[in-house]
Amino acid sequence: MDSRWQRFYQPPGSPLARLGLVLLGLGVLTLSLLLGVFVLAIAVGLAVIGALVLTVRRWLGLGQARTEDSSLIDVEYRVVSRQRRDRDD
Repeated sequence: MDSRWQRFYQPPGSPLARLGLVLLGLGVLTLSLLLGVFVLAIAVGLAVIGALVLTVRRWLGLGQARTEDSSLIDVEYRVVSRQRRDRDD
């Protein structure tokens, strides 16, 4: 083993201490997994609640503007060819 590496980390010599490190590592991984699942469950719950709220708003028509200015109007265009109009005179 490199002597520079031994300055920063030296594995424990006792088998009981190694077992403790393994259990500590497993505990940290388990805790992070549970916290991740918890955060994911909260995010999914908020997404479902938001989808339900938007659906109810759409069913009730609360998100739409009720003024007549915002409604669509029908427009007709009449295209007149200038060359044809000049010939008709």
